[in-house]
Amino acid sequence: MMTPHHEGAVTMAMTAQERAEHAELKAMADEIISAQNQEISQLKSWREQWYGSAETPPMDEMPMLEGVEHDAMMDMARQNEELKTAEPFDKAFIDAMIPHHEMAIDAAEAAQQKAEHAEIRTLADGIIEAQQREIDQMKAWRAAWYPEE
Repeated sequence: MMTPHHEGAVTMAMTAQERAEHAELKAMADEIISAQNQEISQLKSWREQWYGSAETPPMDEMPMLEGVEHDAMMDMARQNEELKTAEPFDKAFIDAMIPHHEMAIDAAEAAQQKAEHAEIRTLADGIIEAQQREIDQMKAWRAAWYPEE
């Protein structure tokens, strides 16, 4: 579940690289792309090592972790399309990425409880820490850049 979720974040961040007004947000987009691509590679490597295939099942065939809504996961493609034309972009990106990160934290917390491999639990710890830090930063930027709302 985390692989397609991260792929969605990478797609959103690539749009931010092109459209973001604030350099800070472009830098965060770079960090999201780098970190989440590394995590995707690691997850695929483990999947192949442990289960014989690096292929991730399509979202509609994937079992969902408790606390993670399937509809919200399926909504990522629509969000990515909307970001391509959203104005102001930085605000729209923040408003889309915060709940996206919150969903990743929910999934990582479920993984901490249910993962059979310690490596997944360790990765989940890092995801929670990094994405909460990014949420906090995006909330601060939103308050500073768009104080009227």
